[in-house]
Amino acid sequence: MKRFLTLHLFLRVLPFILIILFILQEFLLHDIEDRAFRVCCYLIVTSVIFIAYPLTREDSSVNLHLIAPASLFFLCASLQDKAPAISTYLLLYPSVAFIILLQFSATASKYKNPTELFRKDAAWCCAEEDSRMVYSFVTLAFIFGLVTMRNENAPSLVYEYVAIALVVLNIVLFLRARSGRTMILNRKKERRIQTILLSGGNMAEVIPEVENAILAKAYKRIEQFMQDHKPYLDDKLTLERVSELLKINKVYVSRAVNKYTDRNFRQYVNWHRVLYSVELMRSDPWLKVIELAFMCGFHSQVTYNMCFKMFMNETPSDMLTRLRLQTPRPEVSRIEVKLPQAEVHPS
Repeated sequence: MKRFLTLHLFLRVLPFILIILFILQEFLLHDIEDRAFRVCCYLIVTSVIFIAYPLTREDSSVNLHLIAPASLFFLCASLQDKAPAISTYLLLYPSVAFIILLQFSATASKYKNPTELFRKDAAWCCAEEDSRMVYSFVTLAFIFGLVTMRNENAPSLVYEYVAIALVVLNIVLFLRARSGRTMILNRKKERRIQTILLSGGNMAEVIPEVENAILAKAYKRIEQFMQDHKPYLDDKLTLERVSELLKINKVYVSRAVNKYTDRNFRQYVNWHRVLYSVELMRSDPWLKVIELAFMCGFHSQVTYNMCFKMFMNETPSDMLTRLRLQTPRPEVSRIEVKLPQAEVHPS
């Protein structure tokens, strides 16, 4: 059973938990004066926490070690019922420091293992890092704007507009954390990047939702092709041939089969051959094992016996014996068998 609470889910909902606690304590502990300014400060804090959400190459536990103490500090700082200027020093300036620390930490982690820079998904990781940089600059702009407005005694209405803008920013950052998108590039460009990466072969999963959609569609087409056309009856069937016939990249074919069947491509083809041989057995249980082997696309009886035993937990001979006890032997086999000309070496 899949766990309900995961580290990624916790990191996504943590900013919402913080803003609820901030608002509750604001109405319970503070006066109404300068409330709009403090709400803006709280929204800045939640956006900073969202920005720290782990990217593709980052270790979630490392990010938690940064986010957890920062969240605790901000929560304690928000409880200080003093002059509004205190919020500037305890919430806004520490937010700037946290963003700078986060960027230094991400850079150090990135270059800790130089081989990580040459992963197949390096292009997507760069897109993620660029998006974090953009959101960091936007948040810093809001911070310095709030500090300036505070020094110039801006009216409360201005803070309300800034608060609305910060709510929008937090919604965008939440969608970024939840979907894995950059929320800067449009969806078409992102899918184009991901498709190119997936077609490159050996690589870590980039975005599970996108990869699953691609592989699910590919597997559906492969399975339908196997059932309708029975290409596995060709003993020379290859991964490249299936890729060519279906117009699907062979990397997709291989990964789709592996994901949905827990078998490699060769095992998947042999599985279909075995299932077809079972159908033939039930149609005519008086066929010979060697006849079944070649009728189903196997190169030899030995390979057929091994695959049948692996998938059905019994040998073809055992199944034929059981079926023959239930079926009277006909005078002539109902299925015409034509053996190939190649030399056969029965076991």
